[in-house]
Amino acid sequence: MRQPGRIARTFILATCVAVALAATSAGGAGIAVLPGNPATPDNLSSQQWNLEMIGAFQAQTITGGSPDVRVALIDSGIDPGHPEFAGRIDTANSASCITGTPVKDPTGTLWRDNVGHGTHVAGIIAAGDNDFGTVGVAPNVQLLIVKVTDPGLPITPQAAACAFRYVSQQNVDVANASFAVDKGATGSADPLDFFCVTDSTDAAAIQLVGSAVKSALRSGTTVVASAGNNGIDMAHPAGGTGCIRMPVQLPGVIGVASEGRNGGPVLATPPGPSNFGFGTIDLVAPGGDPAQGGVPGGLILSTFPSYIPIPPTAMPNVVDGPPDATYRYNAGTSMAAADVSGVAALVSSRFAKLKAFGFLKPLRPVLVRAVLDKTAQEKPCPADPRCVGTDDYNGFFGFGQVDANAAVTAFGFDD
Repeated sequence: MRQPGRIARTFILATCVAVALAATSAGGAGIAVLPGNPATPDNLSSQQWNLEMIGAFQAQTITGGSPDVRVALIDSGIDPGHPEFAGRIDTANSASCITGTPVKDPTGTLWRDNVGHGTHVAGIIAAGDNDFGTVGVAPNVQLLIVKVTDPGLPITPQAAACAFRYVSQQNVDVANASFAVDKGATGSADPLDFFCVTDSTDAAAIQLVGSAVKSALRSGTTVVASAGNNGIDMAHPAGGTGCIRMPVQLPGVIGVASEGRNGGPVLATPPGPSNFGFGTIDLVAPGGDPAQGGVPGGLILSTFPSYIPIPPTAMPNVVDGPPDATYRYNAGTSMAAADVSGVAALVSSRFAKLKAFGFLKPLRPVLVRAVLDKTAQEKPCPADPRCVGTDDYNGFFGFGQVDANAAVTAFGFDD
């Protein structure tokens, strides 16, 4: 399980990365940049305040990511026919892990999104640069889809473990996990979705999922996870020490909390207050909050399947471009994690290899994480006694707000 002591280790590693990047960038050599073009805003980008807030549009003048970088979407699937992802889904290797065993399906039927959540998250990460609709943080990257849930189904430890192990075999650079492994029998968000080492069944689940996440990390995959929307201090759960939420509190995972358009912690329901906790949150990113910007101005606009009916009380879909190019507003830490996964993909594209101090291989997850932490914009605790820590690091905002432009121009390397 993750411990607060790892914060000090991350500071040390971030310093090492700073020196390494400074050394390599000083001579303009030593860093391999993967092929990839800059990106530009699309028709609906004026409504993408979240990308503006994290400096993504600035970062995209340098890189929109590389098609050689692969991002795994571990979620409810994706709309296989959404025009925003045309030609950038690895259909041959995308799979369903709902049963606990990966099943590939090149037709897309088995990993088709019947919830809408996965498609929305995917658009924040990687909607295309195509002159219509929205643009993702990293619009040039390739997507691998690993489906772990359907309407009403829980995300079981077996499904989650299957997904991470499968990702470890697929040459994936970044995996986005905007979910919590479910403790109960349904897929609804549950503040009781904590697994405790004192319970033998829970301990087996922690071992199962934790081992799979470790395999993904060792394969070179940076894992980003959402904190959840229950307003829980994950460092002090009701079940006591030894109880964790997965995958966000597993070792090596980048935990992401959510903030609103005004930069404050999310407090409104829906989507529900962002979870927090000293030693559990690494970064914060915009996830949307109707109390900060209203509806829809305070929410996140992204891709959505055109075939999913609109609830009677919901706003209508936004359509821009081809008929199936539909979009919808949403909010939550799931969206915040997607912001960070997109920036991680840009970092993986921009700094493909570091040759200083013996870093001769593609950027490892621990180094991607250190770059993100090092370049984040510090955010001090608000006037809330539950927030523990300093300006440098605290339980509400971690090391700060992810900064895409600072990350891709780290330490002066910007050409």
